[in-house]
Amino acid sequence: MLMAKDAQRAPAPRAPEGFRGGFAKPMDVAGPYRLGTILRLHRGEPLPDVFTRGWCEVDDGGFVWIDGAVGELGFELPVLMRDLVLELDCFPVGLVGAAPQRMSVFVEGSFVDAILLRERAVVHIPIPRELCPGKRIRISLVPAEVQVPKLATDSSDERPLSIGVHAVALAYEGD
Repeated sequence: MLMAKDAQRAPAPRAPEGFRGGFAKPMDVAGPYRLGTILRLHRGEPLPDVFTRGWCEVDDGGFVWIDGAVGELGFELPVLMRDLVLELDCFPVGLVGAAPQRMSVFVEGSFVDAILLRERAVVHIPIPRELCPGKRIRISLVPAEVQVPKLATDSSDERPLSIGVHAVALAYEGD
């Protein structure tokens, strides 16, 4: 999957550890999602279709913010042979200092994990295949805290921000 050298650079104390697994070709945004495909974000390009709800436009650093209380991802799936893993290259907003940010992850409304982000990192979230009964899976990323730059700094940005995402991939566990 995604290696640290493939991640878009953003101001961060250090580069994240890479996604595990092999390298997949960049995806054609208009086509259906293929398991293992790395979705990287680029300024001026539309968000891939899997970013279904709760996302800002792509920022200059090649990342997208969860816009408000929840960011949803939706993947069309083949018949699953084994468990999945969601891999996110992400970071907390940190407008008022380097406080850690908690993000809860839900699959089809069922809680699967809570991640504590202190800095930019690649997180691996196991998803049991029993939570994916249909051909489509909805993954909700729910941050514990939302910050508005205009209220926290001298910025004019009024967006409610929480977690930034540089890249995302959904693959079989162990690939």
